[in-house]
Amino acid sequence: MKKPNMVLYFGSRIVAAVGNLLSVAVFARLVGPAEYGSYILVFAWAIIIYGFGTQWMKFAYFGVYRSSQEGILVASYIRLVAVSMVIVAVVLVALGRLVSWDLSFIASLISLFAGMTIYEAAIEVSRTRLQVKTVAIGMVCRALFVFLLGYLALLLQPSAMMLAFGVSLGHLLAAVPSLLRLRDFRGVEPSSDALVGLFRYGWPLIFSFGVFALGQSIDRFLVSHYVGNEVLGPYGVVADMMRQSYMVVGESIALALITVAKRHSDEGRPAESEAVMRSSFRACVVAAAFGVTFFVLFGHRIFTLLLGAEFAGLADGIVPFFAVAFGFMMLRSFYFAQVIYFTNAAFLELLIAVVFVATSALFAVILTPRYGAPGGAASLMIGHGAAFVVSAVIGRRLHTLPIDWMAAIGITGAAGALLGVCSLVSMEGVSETLVLLTQATLFTASLIVTLSLADLLKLIVPGRKRLPNAP
Repeated sequence: MKKPNMVLYFGSRIVAAVGNLLSVAVFARLVGPAEYGSYILVFAWAIIIYGFGTQWMKFAYFGVYRSSQEGILVASYIRLVAVSMVIVAVVLVALGRLVSWDLSFIASLISLFAGMTIYEAAIEVSRTRLQVKTVAIGMVCRALFVFLLGYLALLLQPSAMMLAFGVSLGHLLAAVPSLLRLRDFRGVEPSSDALVGLFRYGWPLIFSFGVFALGQSIDRFLVSHYVGNEVLGPYGVVADMMRQSYMVVGESIALALITVAKRHSDEGRPAESEAVMRSSFRACVVAAAFGVTFFVLFGHRIFTLLLGAEFAGLADGIVPFFAVAFGFMMLRSFYFAQVIYFTNAAFLELLIAVVFVATSALFAVILTPRYGAPGGAASLMIGHGAAFVVSAVIGRRLHTLPIDWMAAIGITGAAGALLGVCSLVSMEGVSETLVLLTQATLFTASLIVTLSLADLLKLIVPGRKRLPNAP
């Protein structure tokens, strides 16, 4: 992957993330904590349906993708996604009528599911074909269109269902740049062998992604049940904004590095593949460690600024738990879980999902009734921690992804030392502005030094030479 491509991926993700954060902040303010809590519940159900319904397909497609069979694989993948969407929609309508769901609720679920599925499928095809500009444009378009159409929907009617429709349409429009590139495959027929190959590779993921999505939502369902949607709104919006921040960096690493490492591996160049994976590991550790430090230091100030005191006050006490939880999530998802692309280990995702659900559900049931939102956040942290350990230990038995232990120790040590020093700066008698400026300066300087020592600046600074003794 060329260095400018990494810059383009990361830059587009930053732009998209800023747009997404703006969307969440504006939407939450427009509808208030309780109604936004209702939207979070709708979105949680849509994510679960997407996890069981079609999410596994894009991972199966990436896993079996070979450039020599590109046309047939893309055509087969598109056919599989289209048929599955129809089946899921029919099942949802039938189930909804059976249990007397409101028609607007059914429609919002189907629209969110369809929008996410089409967008993610289209982007995945562009990603595997290394169409960097198309992927970057799609990311930025999603943030732009979700904001504009969600905002317009809330102007028409400030409700959770209208917001769901606006967000869905935003995803569909953002998929257009990638869908236009599919014109290259007009006339290519899907292959039954390719369809069987996709299903054979991905069927364990049907359960793993669905179960994992369920696990990520259990805490939200329990917070809603025990504390109410007026607390779930701030709880969910803080969690989503923090998760999105980690995903920005994680997806940039996966798009720019993991894709290249897999291609090197497929082409019989293991040394080059391992070198890229080592860079990916160090990048993930830096993102996780400094992500935790950033949110512990600045999280409450950021959420007060973006969401207002009404949301930030209700979300007090949950930021540190989420910071650690999503640090574990990023390391697992964007490094150790990538083992499924280098060996036949799709079943590992199912095992990890079961561990995650069992652990997070157990602690959510124990902690949420007693401690409310902080209890739910703590259960999510424990669940992600358990999933990370299982993924790291068992995954490396199936395929040895490189681990730079010295770099990991040094990076986490630097982040911990930074957190300690910044905590000492926050003393009585010192103005809040001076404390913030000092902490921000220390954080920025420490991050740049760490990136340089880990030989990662070469990924974002074109023309920078490798350090003499860099791995």
